[in-house]
Amino acid sequence: MRIIEAARTLFIGGKDLPAFSVDGVARQAGVTRLTVYNQFVSKLGLLEAVFDDIAERGGLIADLPSIFTEPDPRAALRRFVSVFCGFWTRHKSMMPAFQAVIKIDEDIAASLQRRTERRRHILSALVKRLAPDGGKDNADLVDMLYVLTSFDTFEALSVRNRSAKSVETLMQTLVEQTVRALLGARG
Repeated sequence: MRIIEAARTLFIGGKDLPAFSVDGVARQAGVTRLTVYNQFVSKLGLLEAVFDDIAERGGLIADLPSIFTEPDPRAALRRFVSVFCGFWTRHKSMMPAFQAVIKIDEDIAASLQRRTERRRHILSALVKRLAPDGGKDNADLVDMLYVLTSFDTFEALSVRNRSAKSVETLMQTLVEQTVRALLGARG
C-alpha cells in the first residue's frame, strides 16, 4: 500500500525527506491528510500499520507461530533466537532510525516499547516451558534472554565483519549457556 510505503520511507528518514508526520506521509504518498486519517484513524494507527508491515517483511508474522508449535522447549528457544536474528539482519539498516526517533517522539517510543515487550512475553512463555516451577529464577532468566536476543546485542556482536550467521551462532551459544547457568539441574 502506497501510504504505508511512504510512512516507512519517512520513518527511516534520509536526506531531503521531511520528518515523520501524517502531513508528511500524505504528501509522500500523494494523497490527502484526510485519506490517511480515514484509513488509519490516527498517527498511532499509522505507526502500528508501519510496524506490522516491518514485522511481516522481517519474517516475524510468518515465523513466530512455529515457535509455539515446537514440542521441545529448547528447540523452540533456538528457533526464537534464529527468527529474531533473521529479523535483525533484514532490518539492520533501519534500526538506527528507530533509536533516533524514539528519543524525540513519545508516541513512537511508546508504540515501539509495546512491540518490544512482546518479545519478553514470548520468552516468558518459553522459559515457563523450560522450568515450570522456576519462580523468581524464571523472571531473571527471562530478563537475561531478553537482553541477549535484543538488537543491541546483535549489533554489538556484528563487529569485525562477522557474518549474520556467525552472530546468530554466538547468540545461540550465549542463550544456551545462560539457560544452563540459571536453571542448572532444574532445566
